[in-house]
Amino acid sequence: MKPVPTKISFLSLLFFLFIGCMQSGDVIEEKDHPAFERGKSLLKVGKNQEALDEFLAVTRRLTECPQSHLECGRLLLSLDARKDPVAAIYHFRRYLLLEPNSRESSKVEQLIITAEREILRKLPGEPYGDYLDSLKLKEENDRLTREIADLRARLGIPVSKTSLPAVKPAASNKPVPVLATPGNIPPIQPARPPGPTQMQTYVVQSGDSLYAISRKFYGDSSYIDLIFEANRDVMRSKNSLSVGQKLRIPPVPLNR
Repeated sequence: MKPVPTKISFLSLLFFLFIGCMQSGDVIEEKDHPAFERGKSLLKVGKNQEALDEFLAVTRRLTECPQSHLECGRLLLSLDARKDPVAAIYHFRRYLLLEPNSRESSKVEQLIITAEREILRKLPGEPYGDYLDSLKLKEENDRLTREIADLRARLGIPVSKTSLPAVKPAASNKPVPVLATPGNIPPIQPARPPGPTQMQTYVVQSGDSLYAISRKFYGDSSYIDLIFEANRDVMRSKNSLSVGQKLRIPPVPLNR
């Protein structure tokens, strides 16, 4: 009669091991996680802080949750009340680790650079202030160089190294004659305004404003009225943007 309890105990152990294996194999996908679904729903209605809490909950419970890391990084970089560029970089790097071949990779790498600049800007005494200013000047200079190259291309003027701005040589005492004939002067065509050449559609993202959207499509923020007038049927005011909202982005009129 003594062996019976031993057999029962062994069978019980096997049963619990079997149940445990079944439960561990039942892994929930990120998109099916209730907290992820709640976070997405909160983003759509503009409750970004509550959405951040839901996405953070997903990252604590799941190992494979790249989209939640991406949303956490974006919100930690854009929410004034919860801004934390150090934590944002962590979530962006986790996204890149989980999705190295994603189409969003280049944008996420740019967001990491933006977060790093925020960290430098907050250092006591702003020791890197001059460095950040020089980066802004370089970006502005690169943008102007591209615009000049585009203008020369539209006018049919060859773009070469000699056509770029350069240091002028010392002035000579002798006047240099310049010959010009009507035949060798290319006709000047009116420059095409910046922005899209035809109507486009844009889906509002977290942290967007009309100023940011204007800069994204036209290169500066002076076209917010143009965007607003094209979307009066879906916008009550210039500040009534919501995540997921679809906007029409019109081309700039030629006579503007």
